[in-house]
Amino acid sequence: MTSILVVEDEHVLGRTISEALCEDGFRANWVPSAEDAIDSLHDRTVDLALLDLRLPGMSGMELLRLLSEQHPDTVCIMMTAKGDVEVAVEAMKLGAADFLVKPLDLDALAAIARRQSNQRRMVQNWKYVQKDHASRFGLHQFLGNCPEIERAKGLVRKLSRISPAANTAPPSVLVSGPTGTGKDLIARAIHYEGPRRDGPFVQVNCAAIPESLLESELFGHAKGAFTSAQSAKRGLFEVADGGTIFMDELGTLDLALQSKLLVAIETCTVRPVGSLHEVAVDVQIVAAMNQEPNEWLRQGKLRDDLYHRLRVIHVELPPLSARGGDLDLLATHFIKSHCRKFGLDTKKLSEKARARLRSYHWPGNVRELANQLESAVLLSTGELIEEDYLPDVRRNQSISHVGFSGGELQVDFSKGPISLEAVECTLIRRALDATNQNVTKAASLLGLSRDTLRYRVEKHGFGERRNGTRT
Repeated sequence: MTSILVVEDEHVLGRTISEALCEDGFRANWVPSAEDAIDSLHDRTVDLALLDLRLPGMSGMELLRLLSEQHPDTVCIMMTAKGDVEVAVEAMKLGAADFLVKPLDLDALAAIARRQSNQRRMVQNWKYVQKDHASRFGLHQFLGNCPEIERAKGLVRKLSRISPAANTAPPSVLVSGPTGTGKDLIARAIHYEGPRRDGPFVQVNCAAIPESLLESELFGHAKGAFTSAQSAKRGLFEVADGGTIFMDELGTLDLALQSKLLVAIETCTVRPVGSLHEVAVDVQIVAAMNQEPNEWLRQGKLRDDLYHRLRVIHVELPPLSARGGDLDLLATHFIKSHCRKFGLDTKKLSEKARARLRSYHWPGNVRELANQLESAVLLSTGELIEEDYLPDVRRNQSISHVGFSGGELQVDFSKGPISLEAVECTLIRRALDATNQNVTKAASLLGLSRDTLRYRVEKHGFGERRNGTRT
């Protein structure tokens, strides 16, 4: 029930207002002065305060200032005589939500109180959601201590301290890394750690929306812009105004739409489909790609000018197989999390299971690790999770059965069976090592086309790094 404090020095009017509000379903109390109001708020809070402008002792305006400072969650409504309307307007500039002119219409008062109460509840709910999201998606949730992850988190911390001047666009951010490495978590951390945390966070997967609808989804459309446009629609850029828009799988945008996106970034405006007018938007753009950006540029799938405009800050995420000790840290975290989620006693990995985790190359990266461990937690019996509940590593191993001597391939069958996939994996690794991870040169050594080698690299679940970037 909404609680209201009525501050009115006229006893009859104060009691009348309080009783009328109680009859309308509010919990209302009346006090005759600002000093009494302050005393009553020492040990309790109220949702709304109805303040008379002219009070004995401390004025209603002074009480408004005090409440704005000490009780910012309390909504204040001013009551004033006809001659004080200009003063009441000034009070609204100081934080009053509304004002009423005496003599009061009690029905109108109840309607205003109800509207302000609903609005306050919506604001509180929004704050709760924002606080909840900040606790779930803040940088503290991005686990890892390897150098590449520490560098990525350092960039997010630097971004959180950047607060552009008014009418200045925030820096764009490009996040790159293989699928499943946590690009969406980095995007959310950028938002919830930064000055835009109280604004909306809008995520759009560019690959999941049909190409024919994507421009309308991003920029909106005017009524009648196309056959099914029965009414005007706001685009996701407008929805994200004041916050962040995360554009995942950016490389799937066609070049024409990339050109329009570039204009939107540079002018801070969007033009809805079928409209003659631009709409100003204030958004921070975080874009993500699961392929090395230079590869998209080489293939002509990404505009060079858009790439450089987005790459003001570039956050690179490594594959899980390159994160060293982070694997154990993440595995422990996911096992505890899954046990809590399903109400199970805490489990842990056996030594053999832990060794299998370290031997596997995790082509699906952190997402695959989380899903595999969820399955292991659910299917395993007892306290220990054994290796049988984890993925078979043999197809991704570069095993010791295969080696090179004098440039020739040597195979030792005495150590047991050897899969052709393991031999192929070893050959590919050797070719990449011999060419300093240059895919084009390695493909030439193996007599393959570059695209064929890239396919086989992805099939085996490893992609080497060269010059700090993915090949």
